[in-house]
Amino acid sequence: MTTSLSLTRRSLLGAAAAALLAGCARDVHAAGPPGGLVTLDGTTAALALLLGRDQVGTASFLSADPLLTAVERLQGSPVTDVSGAGGEIDVERLAALRPQRLVGFRPPGGDGVLDGLAPLHTVERTGDHAADCRALAAAMGADAGPLLQDVHRRTTELAGRLRAGSPPTVSLLSPGLDGRSLYALGAGTPAGSVAAALGLPRPAAQRGLTDPATPFVPISTERFTEHDADVVLLLTGPTADPTFLRSEPLWQRLGAVRGGRVVEVDAMRWASLSCPLGALWVLDDLAAVLLGEGAVVTGAASPAGLDRLRGYRERYAA
Repeated sequence: MTTSLSLTRRSLLGAAAAALLAGCARDVHAAGPPGGLVTLDGTTAALALLLGRDQVGTASFLSADPLLTAVERLQGSPVTDVSGAGGEIDVERLAALRPQRLVGFRPPGGDGVLDGLAPLHTVERTGDHAADCRALAAAMGADAGPLLQDVHRRTTELAGRLRAGSPPTVSLLSPGLDGRSLYALGAGTPAGSVAAALGLPRPAAQRGLTDPATPFVPISTERFTEHDADVVLLLTGPTADPTFLRSEPLWQRLGAVRGGRVVEVDAMRWASLSCPLGALWVLDDLAAVLLGEGAVVTGAASPAGLDRLRGYRERYAA
């Protein structure tokens, strides 16, 4: 019987895939000692990093995301990317790890085909990020409570300090993947959700972006000036290249651009939902921008990024 050696995370369907998993598990049974945790999505991978849970594999990262490199450096052991082309899972590579536990959100097609490979712990997405993180942490044998409590405490504290002064208006913008478009960040991103929790004023054109299902709202070129603010926070990184904006006349007319008040921030951490990691990163960057405490950090695998992540891991390891 002919079977595929990869299966999509979205489907994970089919008896043929199940047979392949079982066969792969038998083939590698004597190949070496069993591995450990494999995370099945970015939220779980980031949470494992924060809680001090080493992982031997993940199917969660964009090829351009330096967080995978950062995880390897911080835990001092390699992490195999079991993602195949087009967002697929490379079943053979996953089976070769001999994982002891698979943890992540339950895929749309169900999770039965992975049961024969390793103990599988999947969580339904509820829309309640705190509840989801607690459930994922419990599936890893950890407690996310102290981490979530600290994020709430830090958010409340920073919000109070900002209200005591006169917080500036902030514009949250990201170049598109095509390198020719611009988007405003909504509540479905760490940046949008943290800005809302802090009560930060945003330009009129960015108010009301509260639908978590719409994390990015496109901005037409002729409306660039509607997104001016005291401070423009512009996402940059492997997936967000702002170079094209330099040749856009309406972008150059923004007061923040003329006044040197555009601050580049890490696109991956500010825009990628990753349980508390994105929120922590945004809180630290905003404290640097708005209060002058610390420095904005870009690049998870940069020296400053590794230092920041190491601090998180040491603080929250369960």
